[in-house]
Amino acid sequence: MLKVAVLVSGGGTNLQAIIDAMDNGTITNAKIEVVISNNPNAYALERAKNIISRHFAFLRNPMRTGRHSMLIS
Repeated sequence: MLKVAVLVSGGGTNLQAIIDAMDNGTITNAKIEVVISNNPNAYALERAKNIISRHFAFLRNPMRTGRHSMLIS
């Protein structure tokens, strides 16, 4: 089985299309393992909560120029 990571930043319509394709058998032998976002408010993370237990959002850390913080939900 292919383990899939999905990168998202907004509403998650592409993520939903992948989920739908997996549900209807268009995509087989694959499983979404993780969803990663650069936007902690992305609706795609809400979609991810319905299918997996691991999703992440990376934020710019204002205290460290060029560095990022990670939120794990």
